Amino acid sequence: MATKFKIEKFNGSNFSLWKIKIRAILLKDNCLLAIGDRPAEITDDNKWKEMDGNAVANLHLTLADGVLSSIAEKKTAKEIWDTLTRLYEAKSLHNKIFLKRRLYTLRMAESSSMTDHINIMNTLFSQLT
Repeated sequence: MATKFKIEKFNGSNFSLWKIKIRAILLKDNCLLAIGDRPAEITDDNKWKEMDGNAVANLHLTLADGVLSSIAEKKTAKEIWDTLTRLYEAKSLHNKIFLKRRLYTLRMAESSSMTDHINIMNTLFSQLT
């Protein structure tokens, strides 16, 4: 019996958290290797194609329509992964300055819980690393 997981579809925001979740799903489905270069030890083409197909399906099913349209022409899991990383994993100096400014000026709202505030901080930390 297959275990099902429902994660929020990636809509262009919070790539770092979506990336953690999708990597866990790819690992669970034994197709995490497909988002990288083909390892030399995998010599069976059919096995590789099946792994890549499963990874592509998982990626497609966890993307919102707007994001999916930006990778529609990509055929392999690695192409999709590399494109999403290039588009949404901003490691630029400008982005880091923006994130640090958000972190430094972050204040807990009276109406929010401590857990929510810590989650926001952790999200900012993960986006900075």
